[in-house]
Amino acid sequence: MKRILFSLLYLCSCWAIYSNDSDIDSLTNLCQHELINKRDNRSPFFLQKESQLLMEEEKGLYFYPSTDVFVRDAEYFLPMTKGYTALGFHLNPSFAYKFNDKARIEVGVHLVGIAGDKKGIRRVLPIVRLEYKPVKWLHIVGGTLYGNLSHGIYEPMYDFDRYFYSNQEMGLQILTNTHYWEADIWCNWEQFIVPNDDFQEKFTFGWKNNLKLPLNNIELSIPLDLMANHRGGQYTSLKDTCIETLINIAVGLKGKFIGNEKIHFTGEVPFFLFKNQSNKEHIHTSYPQGWGVYPMFTIQNNPIKYERNQWLVNLGFWLGNKYISGRGSYLFQSCSLFDPLYRNETRKMGTAKIYYGHQYKGLKLGVEFQAYYDIEEKGIDYSAGIYLNFNRRFKIHSWK
Repeated sequence: MKRILFSLLYLCSCWAIYSNDSDIDSLTNLCQHELINKRDNRSPFFLQKESQLLMEEEKGLYFYPSTDVFVRDAEYFLPMTKGYTALGFHLNPSFAYKFNDKARIEVGVHLVGIAGDKKGIRRVLPIVRLEYKPVKWLHIVGGTLYGNLSHGIYEPMYDFDRYFYSNQEMGLQILTNTHYWEADIWCNWEQFIVPNDDFQEKFTFGWKNNLKLPLNNIELSIPLDLMANHRGGQYTSLKDTCIETLINIAVGLKGKFIGNEKIHFTGEVPFFLFKNQSNKEHIHTSYPQGWGVYPMFTIQNNPIKYERNQWLVNLGFWLGNKYISGRGSYLFQSCSLFDPLYRNETRKMGTAKIYYGHQYKGLKLGVEFQAYYDIEEKGIDYSAGIYLNFNRRFKIHSWK
């Protein structure tokens, strides 16, 4: 596993060095349309967040009354996991001060509310984000990350439902974008401990890479993703402490064919690897290692030409063997979330996803439907959601 990680680091380093400055200057001078075109089809485009550093016209103070309202119904009846119905909101009001073209700071609060929840406000977290862009191809984010679905990680490695129950990420993030290499590397520190705490520290390290091979009418790329989930800690008061590290890797080939100005076609075949990297006495997963493959085909309208109204249809087939993921959806795994005795070593599943998004002057409407047909169980799990998002900036004061 260490050899694999070092090989990935070396490959991506060479790719970055190969990109010359002229290429970087011409392709990283991002505008709004280019940001839209970069959005990944691994999750709904209307739920992905992007930095506003390049969007703010001049240095000054800005206000963002960012709000997400969602209605989500997950009808999961098969043994791997259970469904839920939730009507709620994410409220993220924040103030941002842009120092110059290279730096900004943002401060606010993240509020989560679910209809029918006696707590009223279920979660309150600070938003503190410092961004620095020393050069055009490098973007550093500290504090509150552009995380969750915005990472664009495949669903077997990152659960779509985490958007609702674990939306915020805190830590450090480094984003790169050159002519041939695009990457997102981050560390999300999920649980901090002090001496005598009766729980363990937890954090997630992630690294998403996209090695680009641009051609005339076909955009070829090599997606290469890594996630490591760790729990442990030296200060915990637990007598029976499990020090565990789970590693998931995805690598494959992706081709995007631009048929005409209206329609884009995408085919991709990612291959997944899982390994419990813990010591033998700390391996508590159902299997110590496993694999999966998830070929997919996507058809969507041109996100630049049809920025206001976007749609996407995705079809896929999942084949997994002893596959487990620390942050992935249990719909794809070989063990059950709620029943530790249930295991299905080999998983075969067909998937279908439909996304539609409409936006106008900062207001976005999103609709999604996702279905998962388990061939072994001969049953279907499905989910549907409606989303309203408002994320418009208001300039309060500017400085010359």
